[in-house]
Amino acid sequence: MLAAQAVERTDVPARGVLRVTFDPRIMTWNDQFTDPGRLKLGAPLTGDTVGARYIPVVARLEQNVRVASGLSSFVASLGAGLLSVRQERRTYPTTAELGLTNRLSVSLMVPMVRVQTRASLQLSNRGANLGVNPLVLNALGARGTDSVFFAQFDQALAQLDQQAAGCAAPPSPCAARDSLARWLTVRNALHGSVYGVGQTGSPFLPLDTSNAGRAIDSTVARIQQGLNVTFGIAGFDTTVALAADTLTGAAFEQILLNPDPNGFGYVAVPFRRNFRYRLGDVELAAKYRLVAGAHYAAAVQALVRLPTGAKDSANELLIQSIGDHQLDLEGRLMQELSVGPLWLNVAVRAGMQRPGTQVRRVAPWDAFLVPAAATADLRWDPGDYVGVDVAPLVRLAPEFAAGFTAGYFSKARDHYAFQSPQDSVALATRMGFPTPASVLDQGTAQRLLRLGFAVTYHTPGVEGGFSIEQTVSGAGLVPAATVYRLVLRATRKLF
Repeated sequence: MLAAQAVERTDVPARGVLRVTFDPRIMTWNDQFTDPGRLKLGAPLTGDTVGARYIPVVARLEQNVRVASGLSSFVASLGAGLLSVRQERRTYPTTAELGLTNRLSVSLMVPMVRVQTRASLQLSNRGANLGVNPLVLNALGARGTDSVFFAQFDQALAQLDQQAAGCAAPPSPCAARDSLARWLTVRNALHGSVYGVGQTGSPFLPLDTSNAGRAIDSTVARIQQGLNVTFGIAGFDTTVALAADTLTGAAFEQILLNPDPNGFGYVAVPFRRNFRYRLGDVELAAKYRLVAGAHYAAAVQALVRLPTGAKDSANELLIQSIGDHQLDLEGRLMQELSVGPLWLNVAVRAGMQRPGTQVRRVAPWDAFLVPAAATADLRWDPGDYVGVDVAPLVRLAPEFAAGFTAGYFSKARDHYAFQSPQDSVALATRMGFPTPASVLDQGTAQRLLRLGFAVTYHTPGVEGGFSIEQTVSGAGLVPAATVYRLVLRATRKLF
């Protein structure tokens, strides 16, 4: 049979022979397959209305502004945006396989991984009705202004509450009690808009010149008039400090890097080129050739993937992972069938991923900008997986073959959980509302199909192959990637 091939082969090096394989792979993609459909990687900050769809703090602000302004149809917008993202992953695995017998071998695979992200963001104030919260850029002055505003508001509502206490019990009418309920709702919505909830701030506010900003000022003025004229409560005469200008690129970067509650606490600006080069997850394997016939061959392999890859950081945005950094146990079955010039190679693998821990920002899969307060150290049970690779090739010469490849991969859903009940309570305190760790489970189940073509060859001293595959369909969160693979092998007898 032809020695080199497009997917894992069945033969093992003879006893005392060392076979070294260099198998670099390059993956590139701009899109990803998701359960709702195929999306650009830059979709969260692309469009005429960049806002609540992918940014949870903006979604919360949108609801508060609707209450405070009385504009039930208010749609929060940071403006128009265009985020271009291109991801690249280069894996350079080197495998040393030693034949213990003519049928049994052991191997060690050491991968070096280089991940790169190229991103650029263009922001326009077209259609924007939000700007930067003055607390972010002018903390001292704005904090003093807003402190006075809410102190006066709270004092006025406390006096109104005293009047309401003298009313007859419901259902008897009481103007003080009814007004107190409405105005307290407005006060809470305004406070949440300015200061956020829990330990999570609010980096954005409506522009003071926008419809929402003017509506908020009108609402506050009506409350002040009602307190003064209807209930004789004076002393509430300030206004809330809203955003004075639209968001700029420099201000947005400052918010992304700002570690205080009004920022997102990321360690670097993601909208540029960045890369990392690290050791990936090392693999140890043993392989046994079951059948070595003239037209059919089969082999089995047991593999252990070690948690040697670098750990991810929850404080990095748009940065790819180097490895899973947890233990995997995998079994493989390889088969080859040769009939005349036709050669079919099939490799089936199934893996069990052992539980571990991960530090993640707890939010739905489509949340793009998540506050640092959402960070938690979680128990993580990654889903098990199965994959099938098929390569029907035609032998065009004794040392050369070409054909097609197809690959299918399916992985079960991951499961996240807090390490203790206290961690759940602490997260709820920081966020201002409870969030289950299981919200991270969504999108972790994966299915994908890749199609491509391959060529393979061998010479007396070196053998190799080349293939290009494209992910044509997927579910979960699957990169719509093009995969370039080069295989080079050399053998040497040791004893």
